[in-house]
Amino acid sequence: MKKPLLLIASICFAQVMFSQTVPLDSVAKYEGKIITVCSKVLGTHVSSGDKKNTTLNFGKPYPDNTFTVFISESDLANFKYNPSEFLKDKNICITGKVKIYKDKPEIIVSKEDQIKIQ
Repeated sequence: MKKPLLLIASICFAQVMFSQTVPLDSVAKYEGKIITVCSKVLGTHVSSGDKKNTTLNFGKPYPDNTFTVFISESDLANFKYNPSEFLKDKNICITGKVKIYKDKPEIIVSKEDQIKIQ
């Protein structure tokens, strides 16, 4: 039982450690891939609905942003800080799988260790 778990953990670690760093304007070309993106957070937003999800915007301020990081309310417990306040105007690197949402690339972040402050 330990060997399969060790193998899975090793694969996940390798994907994060060896992910490709991609320029902000090229993120959409990497849909479905695990990459790292480094840029300045130009705006943050916490949704006003039932769930208080957080978005971090890059490239340009919302609604013209070129890339978004999405953090669900349920994943905020995995952070030692409030991402919408703490990360605003900071240069950060995000590692995760790119998906396209409403014609724009985004990475869903579920853990603090996916974000590195530069």
